[in-house]
Amino acid sequence: MNLPGYAGSAHSATFDPNLVTGLILAGGKSSRLESQSPKALISLGGKMILARVADVLKPLCKEMILVVRQNQDDDIPDLGLALGMHVVEDSPAGDGPLAALAAGLAVCTTPLAFVTGADHPFLSTPLILEMLRRSSSNRESFATVVVRYRGRLNPLHAVYPTRSWLSVVEATIKSGGTSLVSAIATGESCDCIHLLTMMEDDVNVVDPQHMSLFDIDTLEDLGIARRIVDRRSLKVRPDLRRGGL
Repeated sequence: MNLPGYAGSAHSATFDPNLVTGLILAGGKSSRLESQSPKALISLGGKMILARVADVLKPLCKEMILVVRQNQDDDIPDLGLALGMHVVEDSPAGDGPLAALAAGLAVCTTPLAFVTGADHPFLSTPLILEMLRRSSSNRESFATVVVRYRGRLNPLHAVYPTRSWLSVVEATIKSGGTSLVSAIATGESCDCIHLLTMMEDDVNVVDPQHMSLFDIDTLEDLGIARRIVDRRSLKVRPDLRRGGL
């Protein structure tokens, strides 16, 4: 029996892209990267991180929405447009990721949104598809799917039903909540959302190294990302051996 919009096993999944929006939040400031460029514009292996995000999400989604700050004066909005994204601004109050998520959900045209930050350079297609599969496992309604990694929920790598979550986020902002985790608590307390949590063992099956959850917050993270890209791009001719032919 196929699930709504889904066909295949957890290892060979396909998903109807008409059900999903790729929602990327890119309004944060790169304060911990000191003088570095905005994180979304950092080049890894000759490709900016935002372009890497788009490469993964485009085949999975009906649309991609990029949420930026009001009057954001860097090149992220222009790059988003060049990548085929619908660019929207969050609220003038700038209430962090909650306001950005509300702005994005308000213009989604699909029942589901996969939400991520613009600083995740190694998003995993198999993991995202597995999260979408779990969200669709109940024919009556879609579930929210969040990964718990290293003991913490990761609300910026999650699947959200758009209409119910817009109401939850708006209610959380109105009540003074400031984080996505507080929004999840709001939704659970009023039974507005059905939350499914993927644990690390679940992630291991489709993304053993947890690369999809890796985000760049510090210069150390950036150095790790560059080493990963360098290692992936290293190619050795099979007819060559150490020391020569």
